Amino acid sequence: MKKTIALAVSVLAAAALFAGGVDNKTNLNAGYERNPSRNTECKRPEAVFYNIGGISFMEDGLYVEAGDQLVFKKYANKLDFPLFNSLGINKSYEDNRLVYLYPNAEVVYKKGDSAIFFGFGVFGGGGNLEYNDGTAATSLAFAGKAMNAGLGSLEGKLLAGIAKNHSLDVYSVQLGEIIGVSTKMMDNLSLAVAARFMHGTQSIELSSPALAMINGGSDTVGYKADGYSVGAMFGVHYKPTELMDISAQYQSITRINYEYHSFKGQYSVIKQIITNEKDSFANDLPAVLNLGFGYQILEDLYASTSINYYFNRFATIESPMDGSKYKYGNSFEIAFGADYQINKSLLVSAGISYGTNGTKPDVNNIFSPVLDSLAFGTGCEYKVTEKVALTGSLMYCKYFDQDYKISSYPATLSKNVALVAFGVTYKPF
Repeated sequence: MKKTIALAVSVLAAAALFAGGVDNKTNLNAGYERNPSRNTECKRPEAVFYNIGGISFMEDGLYVEAGDQLVFKKYANKLDFPLFNSLGINKSYEDNRLVYLYPNAEVVYKKGDSAIFFGFGVFGGGGNLEYNDGTAATSLAFAGKAMNAGLGSLEGKLLAGIAKNHSLDVYSVQLGEIIGVSTKMMDNLSLAVAARFMHGTQSIELSSPALAMINGGSDTVGYKADGYSVGAMFGVHYKPTELMDISAQYQSITRINYEYHSFKGQYSVIKQIITNEKDSFANDLPAVLNLGFGYQILEDLYASTSINYYFNRFATIESPMDGSKYKYGNSFEIAFGADYQINKSLLVSAGISYGTNGTKPDVNNIFSPVLDSLAFGTGCEYKVTEKVALTGSLMYCKYFDQDYKISSYPATLSKNVALVAFGVTYKPF
């Protein structure tokens, strides 16, 4: 019985890790939603996230920007295997909880050839995820053990009851702050360096009425864990002509070790769920190489392309249960976009991005699926005054379903995501 719970939570916890580790976030502010090609940004404070080398090309002054995103999502994993029809677990398991708090903030002070900057954002994690009927992985784990124990036995009935009726609530987020400096080495060349401080939180709760029979009357088991780390960022921006921008940025791997600090449920049961002898697990954010090329095609039209390459293979991702490591392949994103200045107050943008993933047929995030995607973004920036600018944007992400195997049983992973974002920039001087 205890091993069954451990197996179910282990499968889920590994998935939650992938959402907050290998799957680095690129939608860091509203500017990304209106145009996902951001790697040559050198006019706005969002360069703190996408192109720190370009910050020293901004106009002199103080910039303060803040924003938020609404994420409308539907994550699903489907199990369809005739053997389990009698157990009632052949169905689609879904999470569609709205994410209404996805904040960001940047501050830049530029004077002469140099600038200092600060940024705050959500760099990884799946946020709040609720599966009211559990997932295919947890249902399969409990159902399999129920059949092994015998569906007519007391243990088998208890396990089958959990398989049919349980819920999962997961919270996974990695927040970070960036502090750095950017300076021109020549009139057309700048270099930048920054430190990125990261603090991550993960929690998971598995609830089922049947669980109370072995959990001291409580129907919930779970844990909370936190981790802290620091990484580095390096950037270069080169303008061979006044019309052209070439940029490169490298974000070092951020090694995060999560330590458990609180549990829910009876200790004898918790001990079987969290069996990592070190009382901790690794959940690194992989290193990333960002490349950009932009060109001022017309006086009012700027076009660019951006490439992000993720070195997932060098990141250490461990199971919270036993410390075993998960191996993922490297991945990349490529984006194209354009900004058009309609008049001195209004700028409109649009862009498209395609991304691959580093998963495998039996290594993916069943809880927050990581899938190949095609994203479309559009939006506008409006200068209310010389000191205040507003940004609003929309983005739709088309994800491609993927066949996935859970303990050799076929499953299907899918998701749909739409984002609405807004931001405000204030430049007092």
